[in-house]
Amino acid sequence: MSGWVSPERVLREHFPPGASAVPLKGDASTRRFFRIQIPNSPPGILMLYPEAFAWEGSALEGNHRHLEAVGVPVPKIERVFPEAGAVFLEDLGDTTLQMALDQNPSFDRTVLYQEAIRIIAILQERGTRELPAGAVARQSALDGAKFLWELEHFYEHFILGYRQAHPAGEEELLFSSFFGWLAASLDSAPRALCHRDFQSRNLMLTSAGLRVIDYQDARMGPASYDLASLLRDSSLDLAESFREEGIRYFLSRRRDLPPEEFREEFGRQALQRNIKDLGTFGRQVHLLGNEGYRQYIPRTLRMVREAMLRDQRYHTVFPLFEKYVFTPADE
Repeated sequence: MSGWVSPERVLREHFPPGASAVPLKGDASTRRFFRIQIPNSPPGILMLYPEAFAWEGSALEGNHRHLEAVGVPVPKIERVFPEAGAVFLEDLGDTTLQMALDQNPSFDRTVLYQEAIRIIAILQERGTRELPAGAVARQSALDGAKFLWELEHFYEHFILGYRQAHPAGEEELLFSSFFGWLAASLDSAPRALCHRDFQSRNLMLTSAGLRVIDYQDARMGPASYDLASLLRDSSLDLAESFREEGIRYFLSRRRDLPPEEFREEFGRQALQRNIKDLGTFGRQVHLLGNEGYRQYIPRTLRMVREAMLRDQRYHTVFPLFEKYVFTPADE
């Protein structure tokens, strides 16, 4: 079987009469999501892939089993229908951490972010220590090659695509040199298990605390990666002092990490991650017409600009970013 299977077909073949599907907003992937209402039973979330898949040995199966085993609060997987490209998940509600903080400023951000950072520590310590040698998450990494690809993706989809800019040959070479240096500088960082997209839109706020979603691409990467994703999140405004508190709390949980070396790595990793995000947003808006991603661009631009201004190593490439990335200003 290939191609999309309709949610109605999945309901008809695998659920009791009277079950219904309500479409939910998806993410930047090709997956589709539906809330399934079942008579006399709790609702659940149906996640549909474009094609049938093999469940045993898949990234989602392996990562879910491992994260659940080490204590990362992921949703339960209720049933799997590989021939339909469908997974039926526990329904965690609709309130992401991003939504909760946007809608209710009275929430204690410190408490919620410390909870999130404790989850990162579980991933990095027990999650890394107990990760089987043959696990899918060990077969790929957030490494120099991956980081370089993401930076080149940014150049293609944000500078050339979204900005419609055309840097001159020598300017293109300077961009390329900067990308190569930044990617290589992160390649040698000691690696731990990373969620890969540990941001407020992938943390669900429930009555039982924070729950983690979108973990199917978990892989090895720098210890700073998930923390950078959380504290330099394109979805939320966080004060620099709050970010510093988060780094201090993380280091109190990871006492084996040299603080100054970690802070320096964090700065480079956060910058790479934010530039990568701009590439994603540029592609979604310019190429795919998903205007919802435009709202994240101004905040991400500010974070990249502020990071470059704080560190003199970026002063050579900063004029290029000022010319082709930061201007014209996004509203």
